[in-house]
Amino acid sequence: MNDQERKLKYSKEASSSQWSTAKESEETQRHVESADAYAFRESCDSYAQLAMNAFDHTRDLQKKGTLKKPLAVAMENLFPEQYGAHPQEMIKLVNGSRDKMVEYLTRRGITNEKEAQEIAKRHITSTFDTGHLNMWRKYWVADPKKSIMENDHEFDKWSLQKLGEMIDANVIGHIHLNDNYGYQDDHTAPGEGNTPIREMVKLLKQKGYKGEMIVEPGADYTTDQTGFHSVMKTWRHFNIPVYGSGTGLVPLKSSWENVGYGWFGQSQPPYFTFGAYSPSEDWTLWSNVPLE
Repeated sequence: MNDQERKLKYSKEASSSQWSTAKESEETQRHVESADAYAFRESCDSYAQLAMNAFDHTRDLQKKGTLKKPLAVAMENLFPEQYGAHPQEMIKLVNGSRDKMVEYLTRRGITNEKEAQEIAKRHITSTFDTGHLNMWRKYWVADPKKSIMENDHEFDKWSLQKLGEMIDANVIGHIHLNDNYGYQDDHTAPGEGNTPIREMVKLLKQKGYKGEMIVEPGADYTTDQTGFHSVMKTWRHFNIPVYGSGTGLVPLKSSWENVGYGWFGQSQPPYFTFGAYSPSEDWTLWSNVPLE
């Protein structure tokens, strides 16, 4: 009997211990989340706090009368291997951060939900980089029945569709224009790769985008004569006409396409100015008489 009593007591103690362990495991499971969910939640919280800081600085500048534009957080779509590079991920990240900022604004006393949402939209946006989206090209699954050109065209259609989704979601607040060939972040000037930049800009304009568009040809800038020449390549790609100094629109044959890096081989003076207007020694006639 004594032996059986000891065994029964041991079984009760063991059962009690196991029950306690089960309760602890149940409590742990209630708080466990995946790495992806945790990282997303923490990211949204970090961006929201940063945006709150931008909100406070914006109000301070406004009170001083020196505010030119509200300060905003503009997270950028980086490389395909990183979270947020895919347009759908960026939309989710921006909206999640805005929702978190609304929570912080509500705690601050801004109880009007619509007002809080407008503030969050103003201070949390994204930077859309044309070249970074084009780098998804290297992961594009080509149709073996189609030619290389046809598959490239299909990717261009996909990239424009995704850009349209970002515009419709109202998450774009800034644009970087640069080019590459879909494999590396070459940062060449627009028109020197295979990114459908002209079509992207056209879509942005059609859907009402009115923000900045920054030309970002970092690689070209290091090899071109000046940064102006890198920008000039962009004008040439968009077929922007050359305007003269005080003469209005120059003849149609005078475009950035034929300007290039100079006016060599021409028998007439250039219809454009470069550098300081007066005095200027950048351009002279064959007789060395100053252009002005």
